Amino acid sequence: MKPGVYYGLDINEYHGNSLSISKSGLDDLARCPAMFYALHLDPDRPARTEKAGQLEGNLAHCALLEPAEFNKRYAVLPKDAPNRPTPAQWKAVNSNESSTAAKAWWTTWNKEHAGARIINAEQRHAAMCQAHSMRSLQNVWGGLSMAEMLKRGKTEVSAYWVDQLTGVLCRCRPDLVVPINAHQAVLVDVKTFSEATPRKFTRQIVEKKYHLQDSWYSEGYARASGLEVVGFVFVVVETTWPFLAASYQLGDESRHEGALQHRYLLDTYAECLRTNTWPSYTTATETVDLPPYAITSQEVEFSYE
Repeated sequence: MKPGVYYGLDINEYHGNSLSISKSGLDDLARCPAMFYALHLDPDRPARTEKAGQLEGNLAHCALLEPAEFNKRYAVLPKDAPNRPTPAQWKAVNSNESSTAAKAWWTTWNKEHAGARIINAEQRHAAMCQAHSMRSLQNVWGGLSMAEMLKRGKTEVSAYWVDQLTGVLCRCRPDLVVPINAHQAVLVDVKTFSEATPRKFTRQIVEKKYHLQDSWYSEGYARASGLEVVGFVFVVVETTWPFLAASYQLGDESRHEGALQHRYLLDTYAECLRTNTWPSYTTATETVDLPPYAITSQEVEFSYE
């Protein structure tokens, strides 16, 4: 891909571009370069499997950001649907009456919903509730509500740029790009999480390196688009009823830390590419110690009286 901003780029094409590095790639590299190589460059690597909670996150994203696409991508399986015939039953020439009826039902269903991912009614209901909760957020950035930002913005925008220090091709895909004027934009990233309180989500920021994502997306989109990114907002919605939502921005110190980390990882990636060397966790045996909380500082006396 050439540097620039792309609208409507297929998500599989975006993720399939192994010649550029993304934030998720930096996360794998942070574990160790060998992990990045195994997951992204090794010609013998297996196909990626769906992670736990990934489907539910995709449903919430689609319901909020691309509601017109939801019923095209997902089909709700009726509760009274017959059990799907086994491969052996599909091949059987002579099958019992119930199996024949199930074959006919599933043949029609598959034809009517070709290409759609099958979900259940509960999953669809949760996604719609999550979207409503996020859409109802007020004063998300600069006095704008989430509903207003959705009207103004463009969803699932892909951006590519070349890092000036290393020459590495980089990419990001903001969930929502909201133009503020002809020269400035705000980026919005949607997250699903078990608890959207500030205390819990702050821990999630550290665990998932969202501060690095803020820096990576803000700097990268600015370079790719020529716009000044004046804000990066996390919109968080909970995964269980009542699906409460909240919006957060990182402070300057946290954003600076993210910039330092993404610079270090990008430099590491460039060096691995240059030398074609992808080291694992350690190069020699290292000594490790228990963390302070696991050390017993006082002897415990037991009394049998």
